[in-house]
Amino acid sequence: MRIQNSLNNMFFGLSGQVISAIMGFMVRTVFIYTLGIEYLGVDGLFTSILIMLSLANLGFDTAIVYSLYKPLAENDINRIQALMNLYQKAYRRIGIIILLIGLSLLPFLPNLMNGETTISNITIIYLLFLSNSVLSYYFVYKQSIIIADQRNHIISKIHTVFTIVSNIAQIIVLVSIGNYIVVLSTQIAFRVIENVYVANKANQLYPYLATKNNATLSKEDRKLFFENLYALMLYKISGVVISGTDNIIISKFVGIVWVGVYSNYLLIISTLNTLLGYLFYSITASVGNLNVNENAEKKYFVFRVLNFANFWIYGFCVVSLWSLINPFINIWLGDKYVFEKYIVFAILLNFFTAGMQNASTTFRDTTGLFKRGKYRPIIAAIINVVVSIILVQKMGIAGVLLGTVISRFCTYFWYDPYVIFRFVFKRSVMSYFVRYICFVLLVTLSAIITDTLGGLISTSLILNIVIRAVLCLIIPNFIFFMIFRKSEEFKYLWNIAHSITNKIPSRLLVKESP
Repeated sequence: MRIQNSLNNMFFGLSGQVISAIMGFMVRTVFIYTLGIEYLGVDGLFTSILIMLSLANLGFDTAIVYSLYKPLAENDINRIQALMNLYQKAYRRIGIIILLIGLSLLPFLPNLMNGETTISNITIIYLLFLSNSVLSYYFVYKQSIIIADQRNHIISKIHTVFTIVSNIAQIIVLVSIGNYIVVLSTQIAFRVIENVYVANKANQLYPYLATKNNATLSKEDRKLFFENLYALMLYKISGVVISGTDNIIISKFVGIVWVGVYSNYLLIISTLNTLLGYLFYSITASVGNLNVNENAEKKYFVFRVLNFANFWIYGFCVVSLWSLINPFINIWLGDKYVFEKYIVFAILLNFFTAGMQNASTTFRDTTGLFKRGKYRPIIAAIINVVVSIILVQKMGIAGVLLGTVISRFCTYFWYDPYVIFRFVFKRSVMSYFVRYICFVLLVTLSAIITDTLGGLISTSLILNIVIRAVLCLIIPNFIFFMIFRKSEEFKYLWNIAHSITNKIPSRLLVKESP
């Protein structure tokens, strides 16, 4: 049942994200040709500021989803209602906090931009970004119960429909009016409607959410919840500082236009991260259920499988991006939007090291190990900001990204696996690090071979991309297959893939009844 739920979530999640990615590239292309790269820079900067403001979220989403695993498995309606009541109050207060902090930053916006900007109505644009963030907190909390109940695919279907309609509307506005403020207003309208729709869907699936009740957690349960929440808050602070400061530092020390150029690479990376993230996001609730019901040996095997799948997928993506991302940007937007290879290396190193944390993060979040090393995320955030500011002045954009990688290696890289192996699997963590080094060497070898062979063929840019794509498809997968074809993890994943091919498609397309 866990595998079936995970497959449903992956199938609809990935399908939705592919559609969203295609629509996103269409909107980005129209955006650049109608408004220009400077607007993209402002878009990236304000998005990063709002990511920083999401500090007010404080990890409530993860804490609530984790807390819902057991009561959902036991059908404890009173406890579910109590948790959702707490979640509702917390998120609405968070919305107010974000609004107040966001308004307080208005006088400082000019200080975050390096150089003059020709864009007018900056204040109005920022207020629209802020409104978009604040309004979502009044409805989005109800999707947590759908996620915890291993039914992410329901949200994926809804999000896909609204993404398609919203992006089409934005393209129409860009082509016909070419006004950024109207585009942002369109985004907000569709975001609010989508969140309201998801909230109503949750009420339909779980009717007891729609009835007024005064269910509350016991004093002991509230204490445990807020202890976990405090530790999660520190993870949240670290996460948003690490992911949210890059564009702000680039804007301040390099220039707002470079934020726009970087945002094109970031769009590709973020799209891939979202697609790949769904593979792990879709199975998070299933892993949570696994950790409630299975022994340490079974948990360890599932972790190995996830980590192996993580390596193969992210390794293949890194090899492909190293060979293809610059030629693709060149064809898509032109050579003036193409970065030097050393900057691409920093982007991909950041992408790979972040992606390789997925298995550890999934198990950490679903086993309740929030309080172990709870101050370590703050150390990571401090290292990230300090090192990024130092390196950006020496290496530009690449320095900002390397600062993020260094902060990750000093903290999350070694500590999360250590905690999981010690307290969940109860075994030495050395095997994890040995395999990690092997994975890195294999990805590096595959990237060098693939890119070298692709560079030997001198032809038109489009044909060269096709040839490189074929090499990327064959070489890394062949190397990985030859080395790991006899491993337990590969055999397990192969059996699942075989079952999907032969049995699952018809079942995946059957609409699940509430």
